Amino acid sequence: MVAMTKNESSPTTDQVRILIVDDHPSTAATLARALGQLGSAAEVVSATNGREALEKVKDKGVDILITDMIMPEMTGLELIEKLRDHPGGKPSRTYLVTAYDVPGLKVTASRLKVNEVLIKPIRPERIYQIISRDMEEMKQSTQPRKKEEAEKRKFKILVADDRPDNVTLLVRYLEYEGYQPVTAQDGEETLIKAQDEMPDLILLDVDMPKKNGFAVLEEIRSNENLKHIPIIILTAARLDSADVQEGLNLGAD
Repeated sequence: MVAMTKNESSPTTDQVRILIVDDHPSTAATLARALGQLGSAAEVVSATNGREALEKVKDKGVDILITDMIMPEMTGLELIEKLRDHPGGKPSRTYLVTAYDVPGLKVTASRLKVNEVLIKPIRPERIYQIISRDMEEMKQSTQPRKKEEAEKRKFKILVADDRPDNVTLLVRYLEYEGYQPVTAQDGEETLIKAQDEMPDLILLDVDMPKKNGFAVLEEIRSNENLKHIPIIILTAARLDSADVQEGLNLGAD
């Protein structure tokens, strides 16, 4: 005999499907009634042995399995093992119920990825608490992330250099590595682009027209909106120790 709650006849796409397997119909019915308090969020299905349980999930898998250990024809562990290869996927949560804490049982259950071995007698409210917690965890893990959070934002780098060949070389390399390059050809344009684009990093040439790199660096470090941006000084010329120290004093990274 197979018993089920009324939810089984009209499941919704968001329902968590729960299978209770116990060869004592009264025990299965008690647990099903307790889980019936979950309302439309759960579809509760019951079976009295492993064979019937496999028949119930033949065309549709389950999310949570609660099975007795000692049953005719097939033990709870054997059922759990068979469901590991179910075409609908193995249950996300599995609970093994037993009246006897047999030595080695928990080790075998752990090997089969059983979440918990529950020792009889089990209070219905205890089962309700466990499954409620599981359903909340499953809901949180499957909630779709917002599109803007799911899409990885590219790391934006401002390349400030007045030499087109240098800019071209850097841009090609950065794009190849997956970064988003933004370019500026003089000091004033660098300040404008930094404000407008808010880059994650600035590669700053020292010798540029309108404003040199040190002047740009000083203005950026004095700007509350921009001073957090890391800045790496680039130059084709050899800098003496005084220039290096000046760059560091102004806040170069």
